[in-house]
Amino acid sequence: MHFFFLLLISSQLLAVEGQAAESRVQFVDVAAEVGVVAQNVSGDSEQTYLVDSMMGGSAFFDYDQDGDVDLYILNGSKVVGFPDQEHPRNTFYRNERGTFVDATDEANLGDVGWGMGCAVGDYDNDGDLDIYITNYGRNVLYANQGDGTFVDVTEYARVGDERFGTGCAFLDYDGDGYLDLYVANYVDFKHFLQTTPNRSYMWKGLRVHFGPRGMKGSGDILYRNQGDGTFADVTVEARVVNQDKLYGMGVVGGDYDRDGDVDIYVANDTGPNFLYQNQGDGTFVDIGWMIGAAYGESGEAQGCMGIAYGDYDNDLYQDILVTNFWEQTNTLYHNDRGAFFSDLSFDAGVGKESFQFLAWGTEFFDYDNDGDKDLFVANGHLFPQLDRANLGTSYAQTNQLFENLGDGTFTEVSQVSGEGLEIKKVSRGASFGDYDDDGDLDIFVLNINDRPTLLRNDGGNENNWLMVKTIGTESNRDGIGARIEVHSGELTQSAEIRSGASYLSHNDLRAHFGLGQREAIDLLVVRWPSGLEERFENLSANRLVVLQEGEGIVHIDQ
Repeated sequence: MHFFFLLLISSQLLAVEGQAAESRVQFVDVAAEVGVVAQNVSGDSEQTYLVDSMMGGSAFFDYDQDGDVDLYILNGSKVVGFPDQEHPRNTFYRNERGTFVDATDEANLGDVGWGMGCAVGDYDNDGDLDIYITNYGRNVLYANQGDGTFVDVTEYARVGDERFGTGCAFLDYDGDGYLDLYVANYVDFKHFLQTTPNRSYMWKGLRVHFGPRGMKGSGDILYRNQGDGTFADVTVEARVVNQDKLYGMGVVGGDYDRDGDVDIYVANDTGPNFLYQNQGDGTFVDIGWMIGAAYGESGEAQGCMGIAYGDYDNDLYQDILVTNFWEQTNTLYHNDRGAFFSDLSFDAGVGKESFQFLAWGTEFFDYDNDGDKDLFVANGHLFPQLDRANLGTSYAQTNQLFENLGDGTFTEVSQVSGEGLEIKKVSRGASFGDYDDDGDLDIFVLNINDRPTLLRNDGGNENNWLMVKTIGTESNRDGIGARIEVHSGELTQSAEIRSGASYLSHNDLRAHFGLGQREAIDLLVVRWPSGLEERFENLSANRLVVLQEGEGIVHIDQ
């Protein structure tokens, strides 16, 4: 009896010590302090229309190649419109050593479309990063001129689809060294406005905006990069034509089966998700429904929003988490060595913990640099009317942080990880990157009809880390699609360079690895999209390593 009592006390002490250890890493909202003050506008206070509630795009990327990540934030509109001089516009912030300066005008990035999502990549292989924006309305491609300015090349490039764009991603699906572009579309909202603009419906006793069920979907697009600055619509040719009744949201490109070519995963709202397996001949086959990545565990379609894509259990295969609607769980699809996906949402400790939230932006990332990927989820409901009811939830919600315990499970540590995780707003997209270059990853969160949140990571760099930047030569210039493995003692990790992430957003293209107390990397392996594999031994921790395809390490930033 005494033994079991002592065992219980010991376990309780360990739990307290574990919680105290977690609390050493704090997330602090520094948005206003560092100059990120853009006000979001998306619809009216009642969110009268479906389109009011959907936007979420932001991007961390280094537009001027000065070594720190800058920040692009999309903005919205209203169905009733604005006078031209008052219309909300996107905001671009230049990073100046950890503070941000509004450079929207000088960079020519103040798009006034109803912004939804964005992705970044060097589509013309000229050495600087370009940006693609999906809108409710005409999408836009801005080409980086290399002098601090961008030019709208949408018409020339032939990528100005005018439907209801959502998630997008640059990827090289055919391995020709040029970045192609996948764009998801949501619903035919223009038809709705023309036919039944005042239609609403009753939900749990509340009158709320109508949709998406009952609306026609729009179908997605795959653009092939022609190598001359233009793109061709190859949706039919590549066999990624989907039924118009499905509603595309998040998009991620990644090599889930490690066969050397990029596959495409699409989160569909209220319908089965797509996992387009690359056939290596310019075509795809949707196998999501066959291998367990299309539905929830019980076989039902869910209200899917954002996608986290990463190797959370360090088995070298990339796993997938999809965020879902309120009173559904977020779904964790464990990658079973490329052959199947298993729904481990409840086993891993992220199932019931998400039930009371409506979730959007998300990512696997190592916030405490201990060598395994943790999980962040941005939350916020669709309906402001909830605050006039008693349904056990609210319109504004807190976001969530889950610590990876290293045994295939997570525990929520939001309550002990800083005041930034106590904020209640109506969050949507989230972007991840080390904006202050201190060795740990920070989080930007877009909030609907509010100012944004920039969560600075304080304390994650108490552990060691490695950052890897890729420069392609035969492969695309950014090395998007490159797979990186880091071996340090008994620890092995993997990551892929990818464009487009989370919910309609984009992360820093540099791969980040936590190392715990390990001070050296025994082996770094990079497999380029071209098929070239390079290996580097005996690297020191706490630095950025720049790899150029075929040239090896071309720069180490200590």
